[in-house]
Parts: sequence; C-alpha cells; structure tokens
Amino acid sequence: MSILNNLDNGNTSSDPTFRPCCRREFLYTGLLGGLGLTLGSFLKLKDLQAQQKNYVSKEGQAKAVIHIFMPGGMAHQETFDPHPNAPIEYRGPLGVIPTKISGEVFSQNLPKTAQVADKITVIRSMTHGEADHDRGTHNMFTGYRPSPALSYPSFGAVVSHEFGSKKNMPPYVAIPGQANNFAGTGYLSSAYGPFALGSDPASKGFQVRDLTLPGGVNAERWAKR
Repeated sequence: MSILNNLDNGNTSSDPTFRPCCRREFLYTGLLGGLGLTLGSFLKLKDLQAQQKNYVSKEGQAKAVIHIFMPGGMAHQETFDPHPNAPIEYRGPLGVIPTKISGEVFSQNLPKTAQVADKITVIRSMTHGEADHDRGTHNMFTGYRPSPALSYPSFGAVVSHEFGSKKNMPPYVAIPGQANNFAGTGYLSSAYGPFALGSDPASKGFQVRDLTLPGGVNAERWAKR
C-alpha cells in the first residue's frame, strides 16, 4: 500500500525520463501481465480444439439441384414476379394466375408450375452489384466477384469435390455441355468438372457422348477386351 501511496503522491526520480503514474495505471499494468501469463495456454487450447474438427453438419432433404441457366431468357415480370398491380409499362402485357400459395401469383403461361408452387422456392431478391453481364455471370456461378489472381470454381464443381459421386453417377452433369468458363472447376482439379452429355436431349437421335461403342465394335468384341 505504501508503494501505491507513493505513486499517488507523484514522487519522482532524478531520471529526467521518469514519468509518475497513478494507482489505476499500476493496477492496469498488473492486470495485463496476469492475462499475458495465460494467453499462450489459451491460444494453444483453441488451436487443439480447431484441429479436432468437431463440425456440426446437417444434410438437407434435397439430394439434387437442377440449375437452368438462360442468358437473355424470359423476364421475371412475365414469369414468377408479374407485379399485377404495377402500371402496364412495368408489369408487361401478360395476365396472372393464382398458385397453391395464398396471395402468390405467377404468369398466365405457368399454370402447371403454379400448381406446385408450394413445393418450390422462388427467390425474387437475387441480384449482383456488377455493371457488366459477364462479371455478373461469374458472380452467380461461383459466389465470388472475378479476381485477376484467382480462378474460382463453380458451385457444381464444389459439390463434386465435397460429395463425390453417388451410385456411380456423375455428381455434376452439364446438358448439353458446360455453359461457360465460369461453370468450370477453377482452382480445383479438372476431375471435379462437369460431365457434359455432348448432345441436346431434345434432338433427334440423341445419345450421350462416350457411352456408345465405336464403329465396328459390337458387344461381344467389347466383352473380350
């Protein structure tokens, strides 16, 4: 207590660089010193906890996602977001129909989709802050803004990397082919890229690329190989 009283009384030393401190500063310095003694052990404990990787995860009910990419496709106000109460110049010329969800309407051209509206999720707020369509496409396929230093993988490639194939089926399929460069693997291995069908299923004589025997090779010859 006598030391603290001397500090409060402002006793100085002959050293010109000496600055008197008060009782509060003395106690604060001691507190920091006490914390410093345990900081190393605390950080070491946190590091050990992180290495255990006891992550809590929950698998969703959906086992597959169909991503339909339509550049320059149908407008939102003529499909899932018709704005029936807006002026004609904003809502467009099409009418609306009720859906399975009370108060929700779709375009008149989506009657079958309207009947299953309670089983789907319409996200009307998705957007990006890019002024260029190409950069915006990158953002929507990867979740990141374009970077000159890093090539990001598409979410299809990420799913392929994280979950792998199920029942010997490709985890990432592109129909009829990879939509663009942003739908690729980025910095991931090409092994996680999309399996492209190579043909349009709606075309006549459709067949999946590389799944048919080459000319002159029948099933018997193939079995002998």
